[in-house]
Amino acid sequence: MLITDKIFQAFLNCETKGFLYLNGESGQQSEITDWHRLLEEEFSQKSRQRLLLNVGAEQWTVGTPSLARLKEGRYQAIFDYEPTGESIRSRVHLVKVHALRKTRFPYSPMRFIARQKIVASDKFLVAYDALALSESWHDTPPIGQILHGQGLKITRFRLVGLLNQVRRVLRSISDRFTKNIPSPILKKHCLEYEFQSRYQRLAVEKNDLNLLKNFSAKKHKKQHDKGVFTVTQLSYMFKPRRRSSKKVVTKFEPSLRALAIRKNQIHVVGSPALTKSGTSVYFDVEGDTDRDFYYLIGLRILSAESHVYHSFWADDPSFERGMWLACLDVLSRIPNPQLIHYGSFETHFLERMKRRYPNDTST
Repeated sequence: MLITDKIFQAFLNCETKGFLYLNGESGQQSEITDWHRLLEEEFSQKSRQRLLLNVGAEQWTVGTPSLARLKEGRYQAIFDYEPTGESIRSRVHLVKVHALRKTRFPYSPMRFIARQKIVASDKFLVAYDALALSESWHDTPPIGQILHGQGLKITRFRLVGLLNQVRRVLRSISDRFTKNIPSPILKKHCLEYEFQSRYQRLAVEKNDLNLLKNFSAKKHKKQHDKGVFTVTQLSYMFKPRRRSSKKVVTKFEPSLRALAIRKNQIHVVGSPALTKSGTSVYFDVEGDTDRDFYYLIGLRILSAESHVYHSFWADDPSFERGMWLACLDVLSRIPNPQLIHYGSFETHFLERMKRRYPNDTST
């Protein structure tokens, strides 16, 4: 069984997706998937240009040069290196000379990650690259590197501890290959890739708890231990609280969400009160948390005669301030605007815009 970096990366996020890739299955590509791939390609090009600024024309290459050439120390940077291991394979974004001395093989793997913040799975992927390289080199790189974010920052880290964790994940993948397909746990990212429709269909057919979006594996196990396996079963467990004069903090109730799905109704806990004054402006914001910027502001202005809609876009972080200023310009021309929104995402947006552009909030 040959494991690739695509299978390994999928398994880190979703065991079911990793299993499907492992068995050679593919789904329907979505526009969001294509958009993410385009962003990755653009970031990869920027990363290469940044890294080649101080590298001579003969000191870098693309592909997989022989081990003899690597030992000669001819190259400082090698892009898209593909080690030919027997059990695991990868396409390493970059094999780069590292700064450590007293090593027989002064190369280390680097990955290009467009996100601002590095997560554990990013380092796992670099450690996976290192294991794939070690099968070809018979020598394991001591450090890994990630180039990430809009500032093209390079983060270096040692691989010793990560390598053992990656080996455990690889054993889990091998064990999973001999078993049946695991039940999928629907997560937010499931809406963005090719098996989304398959997961959704399975959940509807089984009346599965996966219909409760973002219902974690831990919560699944808790309900399964109680003998609850379907949305219908969980819905009958909802018990409304008795009215109390004391202020009670309302917690998320999975059973209430299950009841809403079973009845196909919207349920509201308590008696929410909304005091309206001035001109109502319904306000919605969308952002890319991976790249730490906001790309869309939507306004729906309610007046006595009609509704007026405005949308403001930012193609990339460099357009964010212009989008914000255009929104402020519209709001400044509305008499006594009252912003109405759902959740805390928009509140955090306003706070961040005030911090990022303090001189523009008086517009």
